[in-house]
Amino acid sequence: MNPVYLRKLLLSGMLAVFLISTASGQSFDWNIHGGLNLMKAKSGDSNMAMLYHAGIQAGVRITNIGVYGEIDYSLHEDQYGGDPIPYLIPAALVKAYTLRFIFIEAGAAYLAKMGDSDVDPDIMNPDEKIFLLAGMGVHVSKLEFSIRTEAKQSYGVIRFTAALKF
Repeated sequence: MNPVYLRKLLLSGMLAVFLISTASGQSFDWNIHGGLNLMKAKSGDSNMAMLYHAGIQAGVRITNIGVYGEIDYSLHEDQYGGDPIPYLIPAALVKAYTLRFIFIEAGAAYLAKMGDSDVDPDIMNPDEKIFLLAGMGVHVSKLEFSIRTEAKQSYGVIRFTAALKF
């Protein structure tokens, strides 16, 4: 799928969610978030790399189900041993609030390298790929804490996130 088309589709979807929530009077939620990325490292002395991500999430929550769009800046391990690679990751996900304060989430995201990375886009450091994500978390007052896995072609990322809801 054409990456420009996909970006336009994701942005249009986020705008549609905002307009529908405003028109229907449903709950419009948004947050800023950040946290740690944990992934298998191919470089250095350690088998694990710990980097970070930060972003914003917005969407509509109707009773126990929410539909959200998010965009993240995320640093990932260069699986060939170079400097960490920055990615811009737009995503669409659904959150189901199973109990009063526990939620599960699932969705898909688009992985796009930022800047001048000299690493070829392949299965080790993918670019312009869609991948699945799933996780769970807790919602306490204006804070959310979650853990999510993002499955790429040949490696996974486990994200630990804290979010401040508005």
